[in-house]
Amino acid sequence: MDNIVKSDNYDAEPVVFCSRCYSLKVKYEESTGSEYCGTCGCTDIQEAPFPVWEKKYEDRYRHKFVEKNEDPKKSFVFNLSFKDLKRRVYESPQWKEIIKQMFPNFPEGYSKADSIILFFDTVVKKNKTEELRLLLFKLIKY
Repeated sequence: MDNIVKSDNYDAEPVVFCSRCYSLKVKYEESTGSEYCGTCGCTDIQEAPFPVWEKKYEDRYRHKFVEKNEDPKKSFVFNLSFKDLKRRVYESPQWKEIIKQMFPNFPEGYSKADSIILFFDTVVKKNKTEELRLLLFKLIKY
């Protein structure tokens, strides 16, 4: 019981967060002695009082972090630019599964870069951008 911090003002306690996506999922890499974002991989980690971080988060994602929102259209995935959407798919370890789930007969044998280019060309031509965003929302959901 002695280890319990007795504070009436928890909001004054600083939080560490990713400067790019504002995730609180900050990890420490022992081999390099540095911190990085467990969500997007960014190494620019900041610290601020909780209300400051919460305001930044709310400004970007248009909802509070603690509000549980199951509406995918209000998620960050639906606010990503097309360029960022491409980057998310390209950087995802599940990129092949994403492509196969959207287009089961997608041709194989291309390089990763060529596959992503062809995939996004097909997504645009078949007007399936929203379907891709919904799929990413289900996969990422954090």
